[in-house]
Amino acid sequence: MNITLRNINWTKKSGILIIGICLSAMLLKYLVKPYRGTWIYQYGSIISLLIFYGGILWSLINTRLLISKHKSELKNNLIWFFLSAISFLYIGIMLIIAMNRTID
Repeated sequence: MNITLRNINWTKKSGILIIGICLSAMLLKYLVKPYRGTWIYQYGSIISLLIFYGGILWSLINTRLLISKHKSELKNNLIWFFLSAISFLYIGIMLIIAMNRTID
């Protein structure tokens, strides 16, 4: 499988970008923790949440666009669907785990 960025369209490229955005939002949340009680923590925490949930929403929209664009080639582009949906799948799995822990 030859993956080069020149041969792929923008929906596939944004699938890779979504992962980077969500990971950078998690890193930002971690980096502002030492500044608790200051304006840096206050604004950094809100910004990281907005970026993270924006990446989740973008992941859902981009995955839907990939599926609608490549319906006939679903088997060949399966890795791109999973790369695009990894952020959305992460939050979905974490919600399921959290719900199961509160029920028990």
